[in-house]
Amino acid sequence: MQSWTEIKNIQNPTEEQQLEAIGLNWYAISLIENPTEKVQLAAFEKNVQAILYVKGGPCNALVDALNAVSEEAMAAAVKADPNILKFVRNPDLLRAAVREDWKVVRQIKDAGDDLWAEAVRVSADALKYVSNPGEKVMLAALERDWKLLQDIERPSAAMVAVAVKQDYHALEFVSIKRRTELVQLAAVHADPRCIQFLERASEAVQMEAVRGDKSVFALIKHPAPAVVEFCK
Repeated sequence: MQSWTEIKNIQNPTEEQQLEAIGLNWYAISLIENPTEKVQLAAFEKNVQAILYVKGGPCNALVDALNAVSEEAMAAAVKADPNILKFVRNPDLLRAAVREDWKVVRQIKDAGDDLWAEAVRVSADALKYVSNPGEKVMLAALERDWKLLQDIERPSAAMVAVAVKQDYHALEFVSIKRRTELVQLAAVHADPRCIQFLERASEAVQMEAVRGDKSVFALIKHPAPAVVEFCK
């Protein structure tokens, strides 16, 4: 075979002929009708992008091979052509691709909270494209900017904790109505100084605060007897 393009002129080429064409140029896979598994894998070995050019779609072995490549190889493949993501099932590889370029998450079918959270960690702009973001996504967003807490109507204890760890004043963004004991416990655990914003903290909340830092005892408005005793 003088040229890899000759394969298109051969009717029902043998596997040997197919492999010969692939040996000359991996792109020959795009000219072969119903390439065998061996031929598909041979093309893939030369260039990961070959999976996009298999007529009739890649075989299972080829899809498995793609999902077994390194994160570095996947990042390069996605950079060359994001369409390759439609064959990726490996969650680690998907996360690696999103870390490399968060925008590709929009091309991943049924991308869940894990991938959107990864995208948000890379860029706050990703949050604009998430409809009904779940807790994982919001936690990732709060890790970037705790002030987003003021826009969350019903923040979970975990969300409050993430925000408070960055600035204990974040608790002031949580309405009195939403400061459940669970939220209060999470807040003072993250930063004991939050106790100063709690007018009627329970004994459990007070104790959680002083266990973290006894000096915040002075900030407790109505210390429980057990807390007083603990801080003597």
